Amino acid sequence: ALFPASEFAREPYTPERVIVTLLYFKCCAPRASDRELARAIGAATEHPLHHQTVKSLLERFFFWQHKEFHGRINYPVPSDIHARRLEMVRLHVQGFSDCTIATLLACHRKTIARWLKRWRGEVARQEQKARAEMQSWLFDISCAPRHHARKVNFGFIHATLQLQKKYGYAGWFRIQGLLRSEYSIELSESTVKRVMRLNRRLHLAPHRPVKVMTRDAREGPPVSRHPFEHTFIDIRYLDAKPEGRQLYSTLLLEGFSRTILAGSLTRRQDLGVILRLYYLALAQWGCWAEVISDHGGQFRSHAFARVNRRLLINHEMYEKGHPWQNLIESQFGIQARMGEYHWERCKSVDEAVEFHHELIHDHNRLQHFAHRKRNDQKRAPLEVLGQATGRAVDAATLHRAFSRMAWQRKTDARGFVRVNRWKIYVEEGLPRTPVQITYWDGKLRAEYNAQLLTEYRCRWDNQRERPRSISHPQPQDHQFGSPQSTLFDPLWLRDPIEGEPLQPRPLKRAAGGAQQLRLYLGPELVKR
Repeated sequence: ALFPASEFAREPYTPERVIVTLLYFKCCAPRASDRELARAIGAATEHPLHHQTVKSLLERFFFWQHKEFHGRINYPVPSDIHARRLEMVRLHVQGFSDCTIATLLACHRKTIARWLKRWRGEVARQEQKARAEMQSWLFDISCAPRHHARKVNFGFIHATLQLQKKYGYAGWFRIQGLLRSEYSIELSESTVKRVMRLNRRLHLAPHRPVKVMTRDAREGPPVSRHPFEHTFIDIRYLDAKPEGRQLYSTLLLEGFSRTILAGSLTRRQDLGVILRLYYLALAQWGCWAEVISDHGGQFRSHAFARVNRRLLINHEMYEKGHPWQNLIESQFGIQARMGEYHWERCKSVDEAVEFHHELIHDHNRLQHFAHRKRNDQKRAPLEVLGQATGRAVDAATLHRAFSRMAWQRKTDARGFVRVNRWKIYVEEGLPRTPVQITYWDGKLRAEYNAQLLTEYRCRWDNQRERPRSISHPQPQDHQFGSPQSTLFDPLWLRDPIEGEPLQPRPLKRAAGGAQQLRLYLGPELVKR
């Protein structure tokens, strides 16, 4: 705008030979990008091109888009195989990608990559040989710092922080497994430790003081050579008390794969909890060879011994004062690190029970530290256990072993069910609902969806195979209560009611004095 156009005529920016070369390669390789063409044609013609210039030229000379030019304009492919490989290298040096070279020379992309890899190796060997022939002090040594690619960003740090807040005292191995399963984040052991240390140093994650204790060499628990050779059972009380109530965690651990076969979190630690846990595990997994426990009263009871004796299960109790001989103690340590921080912040018992189920689910499906060196690449307890089961046992034998009676009953409109001649209350919030009534160890229990509703003290008549007396109802906390509040709730109306014994119905007998009628052969007009 400062000078007249007639006085200083402007020359075109792009020479004609560059435009012809651009259109020629675009017709031969229509899928080549603008940046690739600018780089390659600039190296071939020694005229620098910008990718925006290439884009504007292709929009101006748009005839390359027609398919007629694609069939008539082809890149000359050398017939000699060695010349073709040299052409691959020449096009690569100009700046064409492997896909474009494969299109120009009509061969597969993997072939291009294979020969270019061999060419790079040969060039590197020649450079190394030439450098070895010369003195090393002639070459400049770079003093620039070597920064590797950053593996951790704020997203990874935030994900680790969330897991540390949820599982407050978990170690690096558990956090690494949770990152892999929940966020698909692959980090090394050292990186996970550094990130966790950073979160603790910034007071964002809880830190549990470590107590260093010197211990002598001890004999550990027995080593299992195959699945279901040893199982371990024990009860642990929680340090945290949701709603101010003491809770007890009961676990049954398989020794070979470290799989938790069954577990429960209850307010009591009586024999009924142990037998129920034992029954559920046996019904699902079958019988094991040996069970190891401590000297608790539940495990020294006659009912527990009778079950093991009838199912041919060997019961071993380790020496008193040697809890390290029970493998489940290590699992309780994992449970304390993973769960105590969260249980301290639970607002209800139901929330604590739900988190206990979540811990068992995560333990069976996440990687276990004991399986990190297996050759079959199986790391999780359920992967190691696979399809293995214990010794098969039928339902009748299992019921006889537990001296267990079970009934399927349906509640009436007020939540009562009948067991023989007894009428007992279950739950008013479940009208006309099928529930499971079970009896063992002197207790009559009503369950719905594996949730204990109520419990009664029961005396059993072994001769007639029915309850002799039912008393002392003990309702349990559950989520199936009636949403409608009652103005007056007389508890004595829910006591067990014993009905009259059922009398057999008398058999119907044919009436006596039957008389055979005369055979009618026609109308009888006159009565004789």
